[in-house]
Amino acid sequence: MIPALAHIGDPKPRRHARPRSFARKTADTIGHAVAEVFENEDLASSPGLMQRLDPRVKLVSIVLFVVTATLVRSLWVLLAIVAVTTALAAMSGVSPASFARKVWASAAFFGLLLSLPAATAWITPGHVLVPLGPLSITAEGLYVTARLTVRVAAAAGIGLLVIWTTRWTDLLKALTAMRMPDIVVATLAMTQQQIMSLLRTVENMHLARESRMLADVSARENRDWITDRIAFVARKSFKTADDIYDAMLSRGFTGAMPSLVRLRTAARDWVWLAASVVSCVALLGIDRLVAPR
Repeated sequence: MIPALAHIGDPKPRRHARPRSFARKTADTIGHAVAEVFENEDLASSPGLMQRLDPRVKLVSIVLFVVTATLVRSLWVLLAIVAVTTALAAMSGVSPASFARKVWASAAFFGLLLSLPAATAWITPGHVLVPLGPLSITAEGLYVTARLTVRVAAAAGIGLLVIWTTRWTDLLKALTAMRMPDIVVATLAMTQQQIMSLLRTVENMHLARESRMLADVSARENRDWITDRIAFVARKSFKTADDIYDAMLSRGFTGAMPSLVRLRTAARDWVWLAASVVSCVALLGIDRLVAPR
């Protein structure tokens, strides 16, 4: 068999895998982010425990639970809040593993970075576990760090659950119904649309560059290209924002965001709200017994 044609009859042709370029990796990452947004919209429209609730009730409940997580002093009560939030996510059709990864890999990680200084004897004196002079790690400091990290995870998990199980249009309507300033609602609505548009623009730019590249480029050339594209996207975003605002004014925009969404409160919403209040009061009561001031 001719070596050049050996792959024709081979059911598993040998291919020289070329590593993905920087443009290809960036385009894939952006495409994954855009696809995730649409998946979240599908999740918010699916039947589930949290999806059936009125968005206004969910916003009130998130405020109650976040305030409760802020006031709680016991680490075990905070962990219980995280566990309950994860269970609610599972009952709403959200993968517990994906939910936990999002919460702990983002909010909890940054909370840990911010609270790490509290683990040192310089801020939290106590029983020294790792002697490092003024920066010695204390047992009391580790407890404070763990408590702050879990508190951030608990609050972020509650907010993330509400966002994942509520359609964006319903959330904006709920904010309007709760007397949120029109300028805030309009800014949120336009920002979400603008971000999606810019993500698509950046993805297309990287795909266009990838399709025209015949050889690998250096890191310096990649940095120069990125700098130029950042400036281009910034100019495009300002120009697009001005054009959209002018178009809205020409069509009679007065600051309010009209919506065709009609929110209805059912019996299950009142049951959920009552259960949220009772749960928050019970958590605070247990916290006072477990960790008295």
